[in-house]
Amino acid sequence: MAKRILVISPHADDEVLGCGGYLASQRDEGSEIYIAYATIGIIGNPQKEACRKDEADEVCKRLKAFHSIIIEDYDGELDMLPTRFFVSKFDKIFDEFRPDEVFINYPSWHQDHKKVYDAAMASLRLRDGFMPKFVALYEYPFILNQNTIISGGLWYHDITKTLDEKIEIFNLYKSQIKKEPSPLNATGIRQLAMIRGTECSVKYAELFYLQKMIR
Repeated sequence: MAKRILVISPHADDEVLGCGGYLASQRDEGSEIYIAYATIGIIGNPQKEACRKDEADEVCKRLKAFHSIIIEDYDGELDMLPTRFFVSKFDKIFDEFRPDEVFINYPSWHQDHKKVYDAAMASLRLRDGFMPKFVALYEYPFILNQNTIISGGLWYHDITKTLDEKIEIFNLYKSQIKKEPSPLNATGIRQLAMIRGTECSVKYAELFYLQKMIR
């Protein structure tokens, strides 16, 4: 069933790594997708910023998604900004887009991911007249070697039919592809999807950490 899906992504590529297979399937079902990037670009490197913007544009065209960038030129430095800055930005997006489903990055040890996670969860506080019916955290490959415990249940989505497209979409982020054994490439994406699929008895899957579901 068509719905409104909001994905909050610290950087341009996290959203595809975490839930690209799910987004591709929901696009095909006619859902409206909005991707909110916390930041794109690094201070003092306008050429890289322009490249990342172009890549994100191509990804969003492929997913038929709307997108916005909260702040430019702050990759790796979001911890320098007040959490309230991001809470106010996410508040505005929640109130205007009114998503049915919200996907937020798992916090991880990365300072940008921690900041975005904290602000997004704060913005999901009870508000007048509206609350998303489904909230979940998506994975980022580099969380696999940490022991942070997140409350909530596990929710798997079968991406056997969309894994190849997920990889194609990630490959649009040419500047972010890394050589093996980094997980930021086609092999790494496929291997993690196979592990998650094995855990839930399908060929390939994405794992989400369910935070809230209203039925």
